[in-house]
Amino acid sequence: MAGRILTAETRKVTRFHELEEGFAIETVADVEPELEFAKALHNEGFHRTASGDRHVASIPAVVLNAWAIKRGVTFDAVMQDNRILKEFLNDPDHSHFRVDKGQV
Repeated sequence: MAGRILTAETRKVTRFHELEEGFAIETVADVEPELEFAKALHNEGFHRTASGDRHVASIPAVVLNAWAIKRGVTFDAVMQDNRILKEFLNDPDHSHFRVDKGQV
């Protein structure tokens, strides 16, 4: 079932699905450009910002939100708690979003 489109953006679609026991909201996004961007920054050595801060990663919000939901927390909780964000960043499964590959 395709579901009703709630929002459609470049490389991202959110759909509403009616289910027998309720509903589901599904977001599908193409994150390939962000992966390529992070890889290019890493390969070119752009591990620091113009102000000298570490450029740790380039993570699409949709990816971080999906991970937060699986972990049982909100996107806001991830953004407000450095320990949770570090857990995402230090997970080898997410290394393809990393620009500076060092431990956080």
